Amino acid sequence: MTNLTKLACSLAALAALTGCGDTDITYGDSTVTITGDTIVTDPVDPVDPVDPPAPSDEEEVIGYITADTTWTADKAWIMNGRITVTNGATLTIEPGTYIAGKDTDSYLLIDKGAKIMAEGTSEAPITFTSVDGLSGTDTTVGKWGGVTLIGNANMSDTQLSYEVDPNFIAGTGVADDNSGVLKHVKILNSATEVEQDKETNGLSMVGVGSGTVVEDITVDYSGDDGVEIWGGTVNLKNVSIANCTDDHLDVDSMYVGTIENLVINASNGYAAIEMSGTDTVLTVDGFTITVDGFAEDASAEGGIFFKKAGVGGKFYNGTINYNTTFAGAVYSQLIPELTEIDFGNVTINTSGAIGDYDFVDRTDDATDGATEIRAIFDANTTNVVNYN
Repeated sequence: MTNLTKLACSLAALAALTGCGDTDITYGDSTVTITGDTIVTDPVDPVDPVDPPAPSDEEEVIGYITADTTWTADKAWIMNGRITVTNGATLTIEPGTYIAGKDTDSYLLIDKGAKIMAEGTSEAPITFTSVDGLSGTDTTVGKWGGVTLIGNANMSDTQLSYEVDPNFIAGTGVADDNSGVLKHVKILNSATEVEQDKETNGLSMVGVGSGTVVEDITVDYSGDDGVEIWGGTVNLKNVSIANCTDDHLDVDSMYVGTIENLVINASNGYAAIEMSGTDTVLTVDGFTITVDGFAEDASAEGGIFFKKAGVGGKFYNGTINYNTTFAGAVYSQLIPELTEIDFGNVTINTSGAIGDYDFVDRTDDATDGATEIRAIFDANTTNVVNYN
């Protein structure tokens, strides 16, 4: 009798003994479930998917994209200088595609009215990196310029332009404007200083609308901010940011949107989250912020930084692990009138003595707001501060 025949007979016998219900057989570390005529094996130790290697074939890209274009996964695409998608064109990027910036002047910009359709998968993410990053892990920052989206969802009366190049101006009034899809995308080794106070970031979005899908995003080793959002209404989901030299997440200029499931690991830089600009209201639902290694001086800006008057922030279902002795887990500056600030089911783990590094004013000015923000936090009994 062959082994296959023996297995069939054994299964037939089991079926006769157990009837038509489900049967679990455990042998060592394996479990086999028999459901009718189907055998399903559950792996004991599932293995995380490994990103496919970058292809050896390369194609250089320069200038403007003014007609629908596709970047395929069979080659690495090398951006030489700023690549501008405009004139209503759509740039489609296949899952598993690698794109590299040739130098610090090289970055991708999607102008208003144009779209990017970069929809990777968990098994085949789309990776933006440096040329060095094509051949292996690159843990340096600032090798190229990052990814920028310009939309039509500036909801203020003030003109909103891209700080690196003011010729790119966001459109106004279209809250649900659609700049395309960024999904399962990694942005690595990017962001550089163009000139003083003008920097590219890992992912920059200017007036981007809520019709845009931004999900499953990783930004790592940014030479400035990881993600910066000026104005607009775009929402984000499943975002991981780490190892940035400035702010990991920066929102400004009347941005009003929600980030769901945010992870920040800040080993250097200034702030994990910075919020500024009148009527900016960031909502974060589900987060883990770990601050460990900020510069221990007056330049540090804390875990969640309410910067200047008119800023709002709502934080729900998350944890702040604050392991540094400057600034604070929640840091504030010049907030005489608190608007739209809320916390719910938030835990702060801080290494300071009671009150030292949890809620802190940037200066000694009693109107900076830390005391008032702490009162809002404490008023909800689901919020907790633990002192290590």
